[in-house]
Amino acid sequence: MTNLAFDALDLHVIRGRAEAPAVSTPDREVDFATALEEVGALAGAMRALGVTPGASVLVALTDEYDELLAFLATLRLRAVPVLVDRVHAAVTVDPESAPEAHLPSAATLAVRHRPHLVVSAAPWPGHVHRPGAVLYRGPEPQDPETEVAWELALRAGRTDPAPASRAEEVDGPAADVHAVAAEACAYVVGNRAVLHREVPEVGTQIGRRLGGLLGGRPVTLGR
Repeated sequence: MTNLAFDALDLHVIRGRAEAPAVSTPDREVDFATALEEVGALAGAMRALGVTPGASVLVALTDEYDELLAFLATLRLRAVPVLVDRVHAAVTVDPESAPEAHLPSAATLAVRHRPHLVVSAAPWPGHVHRPGAVLYRGPEPQDPETEVAWELALRAGRTDPAPASRAEEVDGPAADVHAVAAEACAYVVGNRAVLHREVPEVGTQIGRRLGGLLGGRPVTLGR
């Protein structure tokens, strides 16, 4: 199965485009090499927090660049990012608070997907779902056993970044392997589960951004 983060970042660096722009924000421009370094470090931290291939990681961040990093870091570990659809839905902590017609909140997604790791910009309500670990971008961790600050995680991850290969070595007939991989869930945004065979897709904001990176095009955030 193709590693989407490898194709979005590593492949462009390997092909000599390390200094080409990958992400533009109102404050900075990040090239492919820098984005790869940050994603590798964050993925290394997530791996240390117990994220394994196939595990769910809930990403509930307000900053678009942080969200993109966490999304790609999760993909790098062949885990499944679960994102709140911030374009259309507000984040709430009560899974029963939003009408069914609305897109699910972070709490609802946590109840639905039972993520091993929650990456959050707000204090996480443990009564909703108690993950194996919480990575905080902003709030001060209260439980040193299960909660880690973003900057500390990045510093630790830089000492042991997560590597990635383009394709996973698997046993079995090639046709069967490709068929299973195509039907596997690549990521979740709100109510939508995107399969590997659907990538790149343009039905979600993160899907359009991933598609841009896969195509070697710079992604513009904050507009």
